[in-house]
Amino acid sequence: MNDLTTISTIFLIISLLISGYFAGLVGMPLGPIRIFFMLFFGVNALIVFGTNLAISFVMMIPTVWNNLKNQRIDFRTGILFIISGGIIGPIFGGIISESFSQDILLLVVTILILVSGLLIVQAVHFPRKKSIEIDRSRKDFIASFLNLIIGALGSSVGMVLGALRYPVMINFLKTEAKSAGAINSFINLIFAFFGLIGHLIASQESGNSHFDFYLFLPLAIAGFIGSYFGSKHVAFYSNKFILVTLYIILFIMGTLMVLREFL
Repeated sequence: MNDLTTISTIFLIISLLISGYFAGLVGMPLGPIRIFFMLFFGVNALIVFGTNLAISFVMMIPTVWNNLKNQRIDFRTGILFIISGGIIGPIFGGIISESFSQDILLLVVTILILVSGLLIVQAVHFPRKKSIEIDRSRKDFIASFLNLIIGALGSSVGMVLGALRYPVMINFLKTEAKSAGAINSFINLIFAFFGLIGHLIASQESGNSHFDFYLFLPLAIAGFIGSYFGSKHVAFYSNKFILVTLYIILFIMGTLMVLREFL
């Protein structure tokens, strides 16, 4: 068990309640925010990564449930992404999580999150009038390949990286925001489960702990509550509002990840 102070634990719980709401709204568990604070409070990196995936899984349960009830999930795209980036990529990334420098991997993720934010800004405020025509099967292949890379990279650092799938769906596949968020939540749910399996396999092989139940439990409960209400309120907002909220969140996450390099 990690020796977090009571104040640190309360802070994490409150942050999960708040960020959980926005996680449910945009369909991704916002792992970089949790990871930043848990690392800042001195939790071991491998424990942070594995525990964060478990929290992400719990947060996506009510999100997927609400999206299913409101028929927002396009299962064709969802299943396509799950095979490549929700199962194969996460298991592989979890298994190799101790094979590469965590600092380098986190730096790569930070850069990609900021780039994703810029791509969403472009989609919202500077949409392209003409796009290159690519047949659907080729688009699906390219999107699946990108999702495979995202899956492996994300799992290796304990994040579902739904942030990186958004530009693939919004900018490349031209999916509307609410549907993209719903599909993302579905992928993230499966991703988090298999990513955690990969980390547990790596833990068994190395003997290093990748999970802390006592850290997981209060944060998972807080995240579940927040994401339930966030996903329940998706219908109250426009697609543009959700995308604007998304890129603001991406820049916040990217900024926190940059700050982490100097702390």
